[in-house]
Amino acid sequence: MNRLESCLSVIRAELYAYISWLKNNKSLAFFMVLWPYLTAVFLLGLGTLLGSLEEYKVRMNIANPAFYIIASGGIMVSSISIIDSVVGIALRHRWLGTLPYVVSSPPGFTLTMMLGPIPGSMISSFIALSSILPAAIYFEGLLGFIKIFIVLLIIYLAMLPLIGLSIIIAGLTLIIGEEANIAAFISPFMLLLSGVFYPQTLLPEVLRLMSTIIPLSYVVNAVKLLATYHIPPFNIFMTIMGVIIGLTVIYNTLSIPGVIAIEKRVLRHGIHG
Repeated sequence: MNRLESCLSVIRAELYAYISWLKNNKSLAFFMVLWPYLTAVFLLGLGTLLGSLEEYKVRMNIANPAFYIIASGGIMVSSISIIDSVVGIALRHRWLGTLPYVVSSPPGFTLTMMLGPIPGSMISSFIALSSILPAAIYFEGLLGFIKIFIVLLIIYLAMLPLIGLSIIIAGLTLIIGEEANIAAFISPFMLLLSGVFYPQTLLPEVLRLMSTIIPLSYVVNAVKLLATYHIPPFNIFMTIMGVIIGLTVIYNTLSIPGVIAIEKRVLRHGIHG
């Protein structure tokens, strides 16, 4: 099996597994559609803590808070899905006892970790953003449809560094032998740093510096531009995408040595070694 066939086999298998999961969990699939709206209500309630709607617009530096809130709901659902998918794959194979078999399979652990989460993450992001499309069109008309499409593309781009970062988290989980999904604790912290919940300008300086290495921060900044301008500045968008691509290179480069180390450890000691 050559490298291309290995990549396609991983993507095909995970796509089939995710679609089967949706078919067998119709109630959860329904809540995937509803969840962005519930998140938007939560963000709206959180925003009232900052004062009036006008105060919220000033603090968040946006012109259309309605669009920002519904788009942020989609971002939250998508980002949590991406991180949990990567870490979840690693933990699921360890719990089932199939991790050594995945490592020794023709695709290998590296391809499984990097490509496995892509189908499910793309589908869940598409569902999350599609579910808020009626609300976006209601508030901004046809332009709202275009903006949601742009947000989806940016999320797909941000998925690349998020996968690399998630692999690092998954690697730490496997190395230290942790049974809990530590991504469940890290994801809310990353969302806080990204500025979805709270204006970054109100965060301590240390947290603001940390937010510069979080891919979601740049997705949120892009949404803020879309919520402020009818036609956002092209040069700023190019800068945001350039930074996301740079983080992709950094995180995925850092993740590869860790994945290789995990492969060697699992093959040498087995699942409980």
